[in-house]
Order: sequence, then structure tokens, then C-alpha cells
Amino acid sequence: MTHYHGTPIWGNSGEVHRIAVTGAGAFVSYARPEQMGKSLQYANLVGIDNGAFSAWKSGLKIDWNDFYAWLEQYYFNDKTAFFVIPDVVEGGEADNDALIAKMPAAFKEKATPVWHLHESLDRLVSLCEDWPRVCFGSSGEYAQIRTARWHKRMVSAFEKIYLQHAFKTKIHGLRMLDGRVMGNYPLHSADSTNLASNVPKYLVKYPELTKAVLDAGYGIEQVKPHRCAILKGAIEAVKPPSIEQWLEARTSQPIQLEFFMDMAS
Repeated sequence: MTHYHGTPIWGNSGEVHRIAVTGAGAFVSYARPEQMGKSLQYANLVGIDNGAFSAWKSGLKIDWNDFYAWLEQYYFNDKTAFFVIPDVVEGGEADNDALIAKMPAAFKEKATPVWHLHESLDRLVSLCEDWPRVCFGSSGEYAQIRTARWHKRMVSAFEKIYLQHAFKTKIHGLRMLDGRVMGNYPLHSADSTNLASNVPKYLVKYPELTKAVLDAGYGIEQVKPHRCAILKGAIEAVKPPSIEQWLEARTSQPIQLEFFMDMAS
């Protein structure tokens, strides 16, 4: 699995970002492209997000022609693994299919469509028939990750594509770089802004890590790099089950609703 750490990741004049993405993946959004160059320099692979989620949260509208013009300068880099085809987070299936149809053919090899969890499973099947990689995006009534409702939907989706249809499609989990997600689903890759969000919060988020760094004799200026290394190691230590492992566990011991309620609590 490739763990894609969302950028930008600030701290210590770029040192924190370097630590975060070295030996891993970087996930760079069109909405926040400041560290694209350094990500291509240090990361093993780079995934490019279209910025739709950020735009949706902030109420902005993206001109997708501008997005593709920007994408062209990075698309052909060997480290660019894939990009997320423009989508409408809370839109209808027709809206998102129209955006896929408008994608310039020159970008198809690394293009990845999004299946939004509130969309039909039939659309997911259709995407898996046409694309080798599909992103799962949490949306609608499934916008909050790790609720009981969300887990049930994820199980239904994976059963549909891997049990009923036996697809080999690679699934990328958008905002799913969480051990409680990765450890339970056969994701090929996932991203999150966990490091970008939590490394700087050294007084209120995981203060025990900050104390451990200071107790080890490091100065306050080294707190962020060491926190980043520790959190990165914890995230990347979690590996998802293979498709075969997940199917075996699912068919031999079906997961009950009580399991989801426990995980969501």
C-alpha cells in the first residue's frame, strides 16, 4: 500500500514536509499546490487531487480548464501516479459522469474517477468496468468517516465489486489514511491530512509525544520533526488486508451491525 500524506505540511523550513513524504506518497491538491515541487523531489509517488473537496467546503467554484492546464506540467513526471478526475462532491451521478466525459483524452492513463458513497452501487460497478483505479469519497449521509452507517456502506461497496463481480480494481480511499479504516478494508492506497493537521498542534494534540521529545533532550525547535516522524511511523505501520484476505474474513465470519457500532463509538 502507498500511504499518501496530504500537503502542504509546514514546519522547520520544509524539514517536516521532507520527513513526512520521504519513502511514502504525497497527495497534492490543486487548491493548495505550494509543495508540489518538493513533493516530486522527496516522495516516492505523488497523487494529485483536483481540489473539489476544498472548493466545496469553502464555497468556491473551480474552472476545470484551468485545472487541466495546471495539471499538464506535472502529469508526465514519472513520480505522478494518478490524479483525481474533477467531480462534484454533492452532485448527482449525471453531473460527475459529465465531468469524466469532458476530461481531455491525453490524461486518461493516470486519470482516476471518484465514486461518492452516496451514489448508487450500480455507478460503482460501471466505474470499475471502465477504470483500473477508482477513488472512494465520503459524501452525503456518509460524509462522516467511521460512523456505523459509513462502515455498512463501505462493506456493501467492497462486496459488490470484489465478491459479486470479482473486479481487480484498485481502490484509493480519499481522507481514509486512518488505521481504523486501512486495517479493515482492502484499500490499494489512501490519503489524509493527518500529519499536516496534527504535527503543529504540539501543545494540545498528543502532548505526550511532545513531552517525550523534550524529555529525550531535544530542543523545542525539534519537536515538530520528531512528532512528524513518530506519527508517520504509526500511520504507515498499518497495512490493509488484501482483497483475498478481506473476502475470506467476510465470507467466513460476516461482520455484524454491533461491530460497526463499536467502531463508531
